[in-house]
Amino acid sequence: MTQSDPFDDYGNVEDDIGLEEEGKEEFKRDSDNWFKMEKGQIVRAALVYFHTVDANAVMRAKKANKGITADEIRSLARQALETRAGSLQPAKSVDTLTGIERLDLGEIKMKRFDFHYQQGLGYVLSRMGKDGPEGDRVWGKLEAPKRGYSTVLLLYPMKGSTGEIIKEKITSDYIVSPWRFSKQVYEDIWKLNAGLKENGILLSSQDVKLECKDKQYQKISISIAGPAIWQKSEKFRNVVLEQAMAWYPKLVPFREMTTDQLRAKLGFGGPSVSDVSAGGDFTELLDQV
Repeated sequence: MTQSDPFDDYGNVEDDIGLEEEGKEEFKRDSDNWFKMEKGQIVRAALVYFHTVDANAVMRAKKANKGITADEIRSLARQALETRAGSLQPAKSVDTLTGIERLDLGEIKMKRFDFHYQQGLGYVLSRMGKDGPEGDRVWGKLEAPKRGYSTVLLLYPMKGSTGEIIKEKITSDYIVSPWRFSKQVYEDIWKLNAGLKENGILLSSQDVKLECKDKQYQKISISIAGPAIWQKSEKFRNVVLEQAMAWYPKLVPFREMTTDQLRAKLGFGGPSVSDVSAGGDFTELLDQV
């Protein structure tokens, strides 16, 4: 295959979450690029983090069959790409598919990660449960890990904080930005998606309205704003996706430390990032729905 595929080995997407049943389970470094809201601010946005059709096909197969072989994985991936290539007008060969043409725009994804915060150390990705009992004793010296999520947003140009779009500037003054958020916001997105699915609507086909209730803790409410404006023009859609794809490898906001590095840092003496496909362990949440 001539087109570079960030999900070639399908190893870095297994824990990404979309908004399917498994999403019931339940941030690149801090910089000005990460989207943050002011209290009272309202924006219209779209969630634009997607996997490729072959990556999604493989992940679904792995969840259904833990014993799937490498040959079966390659066959499934190729089949998914061939199906996509054949569905285009005019049809294409797999090897000529662009990165955008490989994306599965029907299934929104988010990245999931656990992290610690320690005064003097800052934010660091957690390795709890990854390096055995001895490793857990080291990581246990920090405050208990918290869970975070991230994705990519398309932000439409707005008139102040009113939530009203500047229609004449949609294709010129938009912003594509990474966004990190709390487990509560993820749960709200999951519920929103579940409600849409009951009516046969994909969340990926809709824009969302974000409203900030608290700036310090970035407490944000989310609701449907209407059909996705960015998808009404193929040219604009492709420009947005090209920019969004540049963020896909950069959705982890905190640094990684090995257990040995942490042990040395604490004076007594790999990575804990998971992607998620809207599935997971939402058991407690669903019991209340």
